Formats: sequence, structure tokens, C-alpha cells
Amino acid sequence: MIEPIGSVSVDVVPQAIVALPVGEIVAGELSSGSDDLDYFEGASFRLDNRIEIAVRHYRGHPENTSTIYIDRRESNVEQITWLIRRILEEFRVPLEALRWERRNDPDL
Repeated sequence: MIEPIGSVSVDVVPQAIVALPVGEIVAGELSSGSDDLDYFEGASFRLDNRIEIAVRHYRGHPENTSTIYIDRRESNVEQITWLIRRILEEFRVPLEALRWERRNDPDL
């Protein structure tokens, strides 16, 4: 189960890129903010009441894309791949919209 949270409380890292705007993935109100990278819009969530994730689009990224960020402590590529599938399923995003995921470049 995925539930919205105000913002992530942990460091998150990019684990997947989806060819859909954030507003088509995330139902509800988007927030905007900035961090060390740039300005972004998106939303934050908790998966299974334990793993914090964020779905964001940064100002400098290609239009109509969203990046899925997952808690940095998740480092096993097989587990990350499974989590990405779960997140896509929870948001009802078709697998065909997935453009990149960590298993494509595990050393990044």
C-alpha cells in the first residue's frame, strides 16, 4: 500500500525514469520545492508503511518525464527492481512507460 506523506525524511536517490508527467502518475496535489539539484514538482509517499519514495520532475529534465526516487538505504538492485514494479503497480503506470531503471546501470 502506498500513502502520501508531506515530504521525505530520508535521502532518496533516482531509481527509475517514467515517460509520463508527474501529474499523470500521482493523484492529488503536487508540491514544489528545491534541493541541491534544482527546482522540482512532485509528491512524496511511504510504501508499505516503511519505505519512503518521491516522484519528481526537475526543471532541467525532459518534459513529460518523472523520476522515481527511493530511500538511499535500499541498495540491492534486485530489491530496487522489485520496488519499482510495486510502485508502478500502485500508481497504475504501465510498464511500457518505464524508460530507465537502476538495473540498467547498477553502478551509477
